[in-house]
Amino acid sequence: MFHSRPTTRACLVSSFLAVGAVLADSTLEYRLSGETAPQAVLIKDDRVLIRSVSDGAKFDILFRGSDKVVFLIDHHQRSYTPVTERRIAELTSQAQQIQPLLRGFGEQIGQLSPKQKAKWAEMLGGVDLERLTARPKAQAPVRLIGVGAGKTPEGIVCNRLELRQGSEKKGEVCLAEPEALGLPKSDYDALRSLLAFSARVADQAKDVATRFVDIGPIPTVDLDDYPGVPVEFHSSSSRPEVFLTLSRIHTEPLSERALEIPTGYPSKSLTFW
Repeated sequence: MFHSRPTTRACLVSSFLAVGAVLADSTLEYRLSGETAPQAVLIKDDRVLIRSVSDGAKFDILFRGSDKVVFLIDHHQRSYTPVTERRIAELTSQAQQIQPLLRGFGEQIGQLSPKQKAKWAEMLGGVDLERLTARPKAQAPVRLIGVGAGKTPEGIVCNRLELRQGSEKKGEVCLAEPEALGLPKSDYDALRSLLAFSARVADQAKDVATRFVDIGPIPTVDLDDYPGVPVEFHSSSSRPEVFLTLSRIHTEPLSERALEIPTGYPSKSLTFW
């Protein structure tokens, strides 16, 4: 799979205060199931930073809208990996070219003992051989279906959508109007730009996703036809299931350094395993 894999309780305020366009920096805090600390999303100008929730992961995601690039910042390794649509397209093309080789390799791997498989996996840098050589399964696309108005536990009114794959429900997302949250237009546009970018990346990689792609916490639901800010998300296809709810939003100036790659972190190329 691609190298550098990110892994996936704020105090509730009584209301979200509308602010002028002068304060164009925003911080959204989400409650994430299984975590005690809030998931913070910082927005400044055309940049969005999704901070790591888990102390063990130490993996932040920085999106720069002007360049259409996501930086996967690994604080444990003290490095960062740029992710662009062009690079994803290059890797997807390479993966498609080696499909015949993988089929033959898979037949050979199937004849090895567990000990031999483990040795080969170690030689290849810890790659999951079973996943690498598995035959891809055809899957129906995930569709969004509007089911009417909804409300989060915090009382935020939103437009509720179901995520369905064929006849199976995969989760839900609820979208609120940015004006109702007091979110400045520039910050809303930056957040929506990230959602659109990640949806395009997921679409590019879908043909080889079962073997190579693990986008982790980068949002992958295409919301082009549905405006609004995600204030609630539930994925029943994940194990354990994921629940994400917006609990607080505040608009205060953020420093330039708050949404930058730390000084001294070298760049690593996005590659296969």
